[in-house]
Amino acid sequence: MEELGRGRPKGKPPDHGDGGAAVRSPSSSGDSSSDLNRPPSDAPTMIDTPGGAPNPFDSPTMVDLPGGAGGDAPTMIDAPAKPAPRTRAGTTHAGQPMLEPGAILAQRYEILQILGEGGMGAVYKAMDRELSRPVALKVIRPDLAGNQAILDRFKQELLLAREVTHKNVIRIYDLGEAEGMKFITMEYVEGKDLRTLIHEQTKLAPEEAVEIMQQVCRALEAAHSVGIIHRDLKPQNIMRDKSGRILVMDFGLARTLEGDGMTQTGALVGTMDYMSPEQALGKELDQRSDLFALGLIFYELLTGKMPYKAESVVASLLKRTQERAAPVSSHDNTIPQALSSIVSRSLEPDVKLRYQSAAEILNDLNAWQGKGAAATLQFPPVHTWGQDIPWQWIGGFGAIIVIVITGFLFRGKLAPSVKPALSGPVVSLAILPFHNASGDQSLDWLGSYLADMLSTDVGQSSQLRTVSPNRLHQVLTDLQISSSSVLDPPAIRRVANFSSADRLVWGQYAKFGDQIRIDATLQDIKNDRAIPLKIEIPSEKDIPSGIDRLADSIRQKLALSESVLKELKASSFQPSSQSVAALRDYNQGIGFQRDGKNLDAQKQFEAATKEDPAFALAFSKLAQSYSSLGYDAEAEQAAKKAVDLSQNLPEAEKYLIAAIRAQTVKNFPEAIKAYENLAKASPDNTDVQSALASLYEDSGDFAKATEYNQKILASNPNDVTAMLTAGRLALKSGKPQASLDPLNKAHTLAVQVNNQEQTATSLHLIGVAYGRLNKPDEALSNYQDALTIRRRINDKRGMALSINGIAKVQVSLGKNKEALANFQEALKIRRDIGDKFGLGDTLIDLGNFYDDRGDHDQALKMYKESLQIQRDLSNEGLQAICLNNIGAVYFEKAQYEDARTYYQQALQLREKANVPQDIVDSVHNLAETSVRMGQYDQAVSQYMRALDLHRSMEDIRGAAVESYMLGMMFDYQGRFGAALNSKQQALKTFQDLKDRTYYMAEIQGGYGEALILAGRGQEAKTYLDDALSLARDLKNDGMVSQTLVFQGDAAYYRGDSKSARPLYEQALQAATRSKEPDRVLLTKVDLAKVALQEGQVQQAITAFRQLMQQADELGLPNLSVESSISVAEAMIKNHQHAQAQQELERTLLRSDKIGLWPLSARAHYLLGAALRASGNQTEAQQQCRNVVQLLDQMRKEPGADKILQRSDFKAMYEEATRLSQAAKS
Repeated sequence: MEELGRGRPKGKPPDHGDGGAAVRSPSSSGDSSSDLNRPPSDAPTMIDTPGGAPNPFDSPTMVDLPGGAGGDAPTMIDAPAKPAPRTRAGTTHAGQPMLEPGAILAQRYEILQILGEGGMGAVYKAMDRELSRPVALKVIRPDLAGNQAILDRFKQELLLAREVTHKNVIRIYDLGEAEGMKFITMEYVEGKDLRTLIHEQTKLAPEEAVEIMQQVCRALEAAHSVGIIHRDLKPQNIMRDKSGRILVMDFGLARTLEGDGMTQTGALVGTMDYMSPEQALGKELDQRSDLFALGLIFYELLTGKMPYKAESVVASLLKRTQERAAPVSSHDNTIPQALSSIVSRSLEPDVKLRYQSAAEILNDLNAWQGKGAAATLQFPPVHTWGQDIPWQWIGGFGAIIVIVITGFLFRGKLAPSVKPALSGPVVSLAILPFHNASGDQSLDWLGSYLADMLSTDVGQSSQLRTVSPNRLHQVLTDLQISSSSVLDPPAIRRVANFSSADRLVWGQYAKFGDQIRIDATLQDIKNDRAIPLKIEIPSEKDIPSGIDRLADSIRQKLALSESVLKELKASSFQPSSQSVAALRDYNQGIGFQRDGKNLDAQKQFEAATKEDPAFALAFSKLAQSYSSLGYDAEAEQAAKKAVDLSQNLPEAEKYLIAAIRAQTVKNFPEAIKAYENLAKASPDNTDVQSALASLYEDSGDFAKATEYNQKILASNPNDVTAMLTAGRLALKSGKPQASLDPLNKAHTLAVQVNNQEQTATSLHLIGVAYGRLNKPDEALSNYQDALTIRRRINDKRGMALSINGIAKVQVSLGKNKEALANFQEALKIRRDIGDKFGLGDTLIDLGNFYDDRGDHDQALKMYKESLQIQRDLSNEGLQAICLNNIGAVYFEKAQYEDARTYYQQALQLREKANVPQDIVDSVHNLAETSVRMGQYDQAVSQYMRALDLHRSMEDIRGAAVESYMLGMMFDYQGRFGAALNSKQQALKTFQDLKDRTYYMAEIQGGYGEALILAGRGQEAKTYLDDALSLARDLKNDGMVSQTLVFQGDAAYYRGDSKSARPLYEQALQAATRSKEPDRVLLTKVDLAKVALQEGQVQQAITAFRQLMQQADELGLPNLSVESSISVAEAMIKNHQHAQAQQELERTLLRSDKIGLWPLSARAHYLLGAALRASGNQTEAQQQCRNVVQLLDQMRKEPGADKILQRSDFKAMYEEATRLSQAAKS
């Protein structure tokens, strides 16, 4: 995957230092990281009732409940004003005008039909014309739009969307407002809610009801795991789509366990029919309240009836607080007793006796479905293994081995009647590839096939560990032993020693006519004993049954206890196919997959599925190959096909197929949990270690990923895949130089064995490393070499990766036209092959490209499309980057409220991931936004937090940057001594670092300005001269302009506005060249102040009015306030005293609220002058006292004792003091 950027300031050069933080404006945007990450899971969808008819019982509110693998933060729709959409004659029952089909909302959503109505508004089916997909659109009633409590509830749905995502939860896209309407958009598919199902069927078969409740449990488990309870669970809020997927929705009443929701404690919220006893009594609620509602729904699904029958709803509520519900079996004795017990326990009035978690209910439902005892009803809860085991990133045929390794862990599901074996010495068995002694090369494939099949067909238990084929393949390669090698006793002992096996199976096979004879030996290394095994197979079509007989012979000769033998038999299997041709193709595909040759593996698995269209495991392995190549849609389709074909297969094979399908949905936390259990059972298994390394890498825990990957390299230093992983992890950890060693070794080995895919991957990652090391020529060369190979072998996903990498280098070299063409080519390839993960990355990169060039609207489009893809994939890291980048665009568009919303969402995800550098970036961006919004106290707090974070990371450069930003805030607030100290600390750090970048010029000039503002302008010259020289060396017009402004200020504040003018004029020229509007505005304000001093009064009034408006539009409240005060000053000089008084009184309110105390002092001074001119001496004297008080307070701070040497402060203070004293006398 290409790059892993963490953001850079707009309009400023990227920071190429190794580890230091740069000055990050809130317009910092993160880059994609597709070559350094893997994709996650599929997305839940919005559901429609059939035919789009309004639901007569309750309209779906379609809230995004959490679920999937990460916080699903809603996005804001950028809806420019336009004519109101057409409405249909008439209104909804709530008095809301209906949107007419064909109406266009927010210039984006075309209304297709109304789906339903509720108390808060209507729900429509609409077409998102920007993304060409249908959505459900929920509009709040206009008469409720002004009700803050209602708006809070409306927003609650969106806030919760950040907390949880899950495939069994409705997913929200956006919150928008247009034409006076507030609305939410979400995914749309057709389906029915459970209320409709009950109405149509009266009651459901137990099997169907259980499948529904299992999925509801998973949705609730996801919500409860992040502290969210639903509080309004009912059949109307649970829907089933056409594929059978269940989706929980409408979290409008939900709240977090920590929060207080939308109501006060004691308030009765939710639908009364499905309330828990504690909810009915207005008590504090936790997740067990949802479990009671779940029990009521389960009761109704099984019986078609509700318990607690009473004359009124209130009486029913009272009844459930006092008595237990009648068992469902009392209504229908055909309902299994185990299910009746599950329902009854769910409905316990006492929460302590009720199920304590959705996971407990799910365990018992799974146990019943497997026809075992309900675990939590009979004994302490244990994790139930079964069809939803999230096996992911299982490499090659090692997946099968991993499944068998879990024989001990699976035994409760695979063989419920078998008791655990007694503990004893663990036997380690290695099965070597067999030698083809027939001379018939067409049978060469059978050698490795026999070994691989026996590895799973022998079985596994707590007392037998089978060495994985991948590990054995590595050992034989290292020992230079091939299938044609003669195995003498020393060779056998070497294999046993390097594979840590105490039993080996080896042998040969030959063909006589149609018959195949296998001569095998079971070698007991410890006891130095060899046991011969012979099997005769009548013909090739009988190979699978022959392998079964040989596996049984091996089990019998291992001298294990009867209980262990039963355990082995229960967990044994081999791929189920009666086609020898299909098995041959399948085996060759496994070999290619093991060697990292996914293109070749794909072809072999495709051939296997054509030879045997019912070969479930071949479809499953084909799904893995598709996924590795970026063909996500094909991967999901093949994995689903495998599951559909697996229903009558042996349990272990069926579980493996279900696990590989889970690979396509990428539920990393659950997968990690499963593999950690496997690691305990088999700590030396490299397949397990490889899977865990990949899973931890995907989840962002690079330290843990490195730990497992190092174990693989320790056992096999020449493992190319592990070397590539080591290099990629070093890149992700910000160590590009360290990545080059493993990547170059991987490249050498890949070339030696002529592995084209891995050769291209190593070249590409080396290109990434050189890009990080600011060596664009080397980066470009490696990317192009990788692309040449990938085009030759038709690796389309790899082609897109390298093209995307080339585009990034071209951007850095200023070749924008070529870069854009390459980005668009990469985008097209990724769309064509369905590589959602890669597509999301390129969209981020394209967004950055457009945003860098000022095309903010196009950038937003790219970022928002990528954000939805990242949500679909449950990739919280890239979600945070998208949210950050969207916030950056809104910041640049001066839409600061929207910017803050997105930055906050990004921060929440980053805090959840607990990556300090990402957290500090978001906190810094929020601080910058607070500055623009005039919330200076909040900005100071945020900068302080960022400073502490940098210090905790021992990032002295980043800490210096935050210290400088704090100094700027202190200057605005009139804390001139504090500003000097903060900026001086920053400057010292950058001097110690011998920094000569843009940031050094910023900090040198800023320290000079701090000296000027503190009344020590004569000390500033050296710093300003050095800053200007550096800015010019860097050819940075924006920084040149800022430094010239500071030099102008030095003259202005010593009372020499004539000398200040030419410096300000030069600054305006440089600012104009920089095309940075805030710098242009600053210089124009300064020039207008000089014009006012020169007597150009009327022109000054007009100019400052315009500058005020521009400052507000750009989010520069200090310049807006300063311009307003200057307007008043010009009015006083123009004898417009009453107008000046009004202007100053308004401005003082704003200045005091923000905390701009130096400007407040000036405003008080001018207000006093206006009042005196109007004859109000008493109030004028009070204003003078305010001036003296403010300036005295400012100069008391250490380091600010010379502020009265500033000409403006000196004149104000002396005049105000004189007038105050005159009033006293």
